[in-house]
This record gives sequence, structure tokens and C-alpha cells, in this order.
Amino acid sequence: MIPAVASLAKRCLLGSGHYARRLKHDRFPGVAVLCYHGVRPRDGARMDFAGLHVTVDELDAHCRLLRETCNPISLDDWRGALGGGRPLPPRPVLVTFDEGYATLLTEALPVVQRHDIPIVAFVWSDPVEQRSLAWYDAVVRARSEDEVERMKRLPYEEWRRRWTPHTIRATDTDPCAPLSPAQVRWLAAAPNVEIGGHTASHPILAQAAPAQQRDEIERNKSLLEGWVGRPVRAFAYPNGQPGDDYTPETVKLVEELGFDFAFTSRHGFAASSEPPLERSRLLMLAGISGAELAHRLSYSWRR
Repeated sequence: MIPAVASLAKRCLLGSGHYARRLKHDRFPGVAVLCYHGVRPRDGARMDFAGLHVTVDELDAHCRLLRETCNPISLDDWRGALGGGRPLPPRPVLVTFDEGYATLLTEALPVVQRHDIPIVAFVWSDPVEQRSLAWYDAVVRARSEDEVERMKRLPYEEWRRRWTPHTIRATDTDPCAPLSPAQVRWLAAAPNVEIGGHTASHPILAQAAPAQQRDEIERNKSLLEGWVGRPVRAFAYPNGQPGDDYTPETVKLVEELGFDFAFTSRHGFAASSEPPLERSRLLMLAGISGAELAHRLSYSWRR
């Protein structure tokens, strides 16, 4: 079907109540873990990797749909269900944000709080601690997105050597600015927010030696725990594709360091049969409307 026609059809189905009726009687094949990154400020500022930054209106439409047709859960709800407590409700959805952009606090948090939706924020720590842009945002400004993709496949030490000269100091007005340590603390203190680990500098862990992987994960965990004042128990693998971006050795390290949940970017619902340290997610990109999300939640898992 022509994309524009398909989009119109989905909007009509959403407006007619079709998706709501269907979703309210469904039982998902697992938890729908939504993976967001940044949120585009309302001033329309230019974003690096723009596809990873949804608009405020898109996020609001998603949250409204989730609250009306699904059951948003917290990671503690999931932990409790796995530990023999209250079972998860039908159509459980967990909302996650990767990276640690300041827009998570300034743009996303008011939206999710308005809809009373719990979130998990997986935060890298080097940009936060050093007040610098993430390495990929700095490199794309100096070079290109293609160069970022090439650098991801370099061995860890060469990767660090190549991107370090492009380091950019973050300003408060930069749309890709990271959270500050104080903002991480404020975010963690907000109701229904859990802070998770995402490595120190966001490397491709599969390209790093075990000792380098441990340093990235452990240093990040230690800094975050110092900022938020409580244990960091969840983790998200940078880039997140099994084999390409992390290895079985990485999973062992994550377990050794005390994490009880870890999330990948493998596409799909997080089924009960999945290992707890390799949960699947659904990537949320710019341009995904409320109707499109409703369609995916209704039909993407059916065979």
C-alpha cells in the first residue's frame, strides 16, 4: 500500500475506535518495551540524528494511547511479578529512554507525568560528567552520519582515538545537550522514574576487550549511583544488537555487576521466555504517530 494511503487508513481506524476496541481485548505476547531516545524541543531546533528524536506532540499521542488502551508498568512492577508477587496486567507496556539528553527532563518528563506513565532512563555518564556532547553527536557535526557508523566498527582504542579530537563542550541551549549531574538527581527523584546504566561513553561493547567493557559498565554504574543515591539495577546495551554490539561475555559482565534487567535493541515484545538480561524492545522513531503505534501494538506480533 502507498505509505500516505496506509497512514490515512490507520488514522481513520484510530479515530473510529477500531484499535482501542481491539487492544482492550488483547493479551500481548510479552511486555511491549518502548525504546525512545531524545525529544525534539518545541522551538524546532535542528537535531543531530533527527530520526531518534520524537516530537513532544508525538510523545503525547503515544502516552495518551498507552494510558487509554494498555497498562503502563514500572520496572518494579515487573520485578514483583517475576518474584511471585502480583502478576502483570494484560497489555503491559514499559517506556524507556536511552542516552540521557537534557530534553528528557525538560520535554519528556512533563508529558509522561501528565499521563502518569512510569519510565526508565538509561543514562551514559561521560557526557553528563564532562558536560560534553555524546561522541556521535560531536562526530556527525564535524563529519557525517556515515562516519559515525564506520567508527562504530573500529576496535575500542582506535575508536576512542578517532573521536576524541571532535569533542564538543555542551551548552545549555544545545538541543543535544546531556543532563547535568544535578538534573540526573532531579530526574531520579521524580515519581515513577528509574535510572539505569548505559555505559560511560557509549562504545560498541563487542569491539572492546573484557576489561574495557567492565570499566565502561562499572564506572557508569558507580557514577550514577553516586548521583542518585540508590542502586542502579537495570542496563541497556549501547546500539543493542546481539552479536554485533555486545557479546555473551558482555552479558556475563552485566550479571556480575549486579544488574537484574538488561535491554537490547532486538525488535519485538519482551516475552517471558527471554533471558532477563537480553530483553527485546520496540524502537520509537520520529514520525511514528499515535495511529501507527496503535497499529503496531495491535498487529505487529500476530502471525
